[in-house]
Amino acid sequence: MFPRFFIMYCILSLIIIGTTVHAAQIAIVDFADEWTKVDALRQTLDEFKVEYDDLTNDLENGTLPFKADNKIFLIGSMVTNNPVLHQNLDKNANAIQDFVKKGGIVWEPTQADQNEANVDWLPPELTCVRSDADQAAVEILKPQHQLFNEPNKMTEKTFEGWKHQNWPTVWEVITTQKGFDVLMESLGKPAIMEAEYGKGKFLMMALAPDKYYIVGNDDHTKDMAKLFMENLLFHVEEFADVKSEGKLATRWGSLKVW
Repeated sequence: MFPRFFIMYCILSLIIIGTTVHAAQIAIVDFADEWTKVDALRQTLDEFKVEYDDLTNDLENGTLPFKADNKIFLIGSMVTNNPVLHQNLDKNANAIQDFVKKGGIVWEPTQADQNEANVDWLPPELTCVRSDADQAAVEILKPQHQLFNEPNKMTEKTFEGWKHQNWPTVWEVITTQKGFDVLMESLGKPAIMEAEYGKGKFLMMALAPDKYYIVGNDDHTKDMAKLFMENLLFHVEEFADVKSEGKLATRWGSLKVW
C-alpha cells in the first residue's frame, strides 16, 4: 500500500507545484461598475481558486506592466465604466497589441456602449463596436469550438434565460466588427468572436458571465454562467499553453491516477 500512497502524494505535489507556476500566467483588471456594483471577475477567480496578477491599480496610474510570465489578460465586464481605466486601456493599446502579438490571449466581455462603444485599443486590422441592444436570443455558429465543449458541453439552451436585473443573456450586442471569426450570434449580430493576431488571440464578447455568475437574478443564471466561466478559463489556459513554453496545470479536467 505504501508505494501507491507515495505515488499519489507525488502526483498531488506536482499539481500544487504546477498551480504555483501557473499563477503568474493570468493578469486582470476589474471594477465594480455602477449597475452590478461587484468586481465579479476577482470574485469568480477567487472562488475558483485561480491565482492572478491584478494590474488594476497599475492601470489606474497609467501603466499596464505585463510580467514576462503573463500569457492571459482578462478584462472584467463593465471595467470601462471607470473612465480612468477606460482611458488608460486606450493609452496602453501598444502594450496590449504587443502582448497578443507575442502569444498572449486577451478577453474582453460586455462593456457599456456609453462607456466604450468602439474598442480603441485593438489593432487597425480589427474592429469591435458595441451598441445598447440587449437580446435574449443566441445562435451558436461554431458548436465544435472548445468554448462550448470543454470541460462542459454547452448548447444554445444553456444560454437561455440568463438575467441580471432586467438585462438578458446578451448584454450590449456587438453591432460592427472587422477581422473576427464569429462563434455566437444574437439576432444576426456577433455575441462572441475571436481573432488571431500575431501568435496570440483577441476574444471579445457581448456577454458578462463573470457578473452573471456573482449577481445573476436566479440559480439558473448563476449556474450556467459558472459553467461558461469554467469553459472560458479552460480555453484561455489551453491556448496560452500551446503558444508558450512550459506546461500549464489544467485544473478543469479530471485527473486519472490509475
